[in-house]
Amino acid sequence: MRRALLLLGCSVAAACAESHGASVSDSVAGETMLLRIRNAALDESLRVVRSVTERQSVEKDLLVREVHSFDYFMEQLQDEFRKIRVLQQQAGALDPRSDPLSSVESERTDILRAARAARTRLAHLEAAAEQQGRQLGALRDSVRASADSALASGSARDSSRMALASVRVLVADLRMRLDDLQHQVDSLTNYSRALHDENERLTAVIAANAMRDSTVYYVVGTRKQLIDWHLARESGGVPVTGWGRVLQPADIRDSTHFTVGHMRTRVIKLDESHDYQILTPQATSALETHVASDGAFHGSLRIREPDAFWRASKWLVILVR
Repeated sequence: MRRALLLLGCSVAAACAESHGASVSDSVAGETMLLRIRNAALDESLRVVRSVTERQSVEKDLLVREVHSFDYFMEQLQDEFRKIRVLQQQAGALDPRSDPLSSVESERTDILRAARAARTRLAHLEAAAEQQGRQLGALRDSVRASADSALASGSARDSSRMALASVRVLVADLRMRLDDLQHQVDSLTNYSRALHDENERLTAVIAANAMRDSTVYYVVGTRKQLIDWHLARESGGVPVTGWGRVLQPADIRDSTHFTVGHMRTRVIKLDESHDYQILTPQATSALETHVASDGAFHGSLRIREPDAFWRASKWLVILVR
């Protein structure tokens, strides 16, 4: 019974170790999946930040081009203003009343015509300047908005960097935990294997002990045979004639002449026409066959309680009378 309880305890311990190892593996798999989800979310956030940064860079390049174009336009406008001032100075310096020559009048007319054309171009340039001013104002507003967005994106990028740093710290911590858990799993696996080996060893020992404990031996022979086989000896009687000698079992040291049987066997088949006598100290009260006080019985030997019958000795010597 103690051996059976020990075997059951080892089996339960091995099952607990295996279930604990399975739960540790499930926990590791869950944490790994959570880490992959966090890394995917962080990659998406970084991709959005890169897209916003590229768009802002394109808008800044467009703004720089517009500013250069506006500067070039202002230079042209200033050149036109200078030309108009020169023409006005030339027109104001001419006086038709003091200049009797028609050629001078003609030159003055050309200068005035050129001045009117310059004023017309100036009006067009002023209108274009107003339009360029409006475009420049809108572009400045766009630049301010882009700057604000860039500032927000910078903050988001900083936040993403901080999040990435925290995720890296978390990954390092999880790797350490995974290594620790893997070490625990390896230890539990080795312990489970050791328990399994010990369980198999105990099972083999218990089976061998059960086989040994349940194995019985019996031998049937005549008086002469039992004496020749050194399984019985004569004692007592008259010294000279040898009359009245009693046959007693000897110390059994050889199982050559014995028949091997199982303790649970309830019938030892013998010749039903002969009488027999039990020489060894088995409990005859555990038999169904009627046995006399000296161990004599007839026919086959039927056992009612095998455990009680074989308790005194596993060796049964039967004399053929």
